[in-house]
Amino acid sequence: MQLTEVLDLLKRLLVAAQHPDVADVYTYGAGTKESPGGVAVKDVRGGKMFLAGSDWKGEQPIDVPEILPAPKQGAQRILTLAIQLLDAARPAQLQAWRAVTLPDLGPTDARGVTPAGISLVAADGSRFLLRAMHGGSQTGDPDVDPNPEWRVPAGISV
Repeated sequence: MQLTEVLDLLKRLLVAAQHPDVADVYTYGAGTKESPGGVAVKDVRGGKMFLAGSDWKGEQPIDVPEILPAPKQGAQRILTLAIQLLDAARPAQLQAWRAVTLPDLGPTDARGVTPAGISLVAADGSRFLLRAMHGGSQTGDPDVDPNPEWRVPAGISV
């Protein structure tokens, strides 16, 4: 499996989720070392969240929050949403995925205890690391989830 295939799978899941806070989902980059690529999610306020291919070293497994973090915590929000969707869809192309911390990443007061990426293992044994990132909106991101009633759609698949 190639990084671009992983990103396409995540894009399809994020679109299928029909989350009311998501305005657009797209992939970018070529999936190469020079242009690693990622999947971007634009929210309804204009902010962007990313899951980008990364070679970061020192990942450590961590539990993902049960409740979707608020938009202000965009990196944790996109990571948690992706894990929830993968858990529900259980795509055959992947055999494992988990949230991870990454050294020197995350809020300065919570490094090493806040999810910062997703480690994935494809069915063919290929391994991928996606770093979660957030670019806030011009209007600011809410401290609370504007759609707390949203749930992963039953039967979601790719």
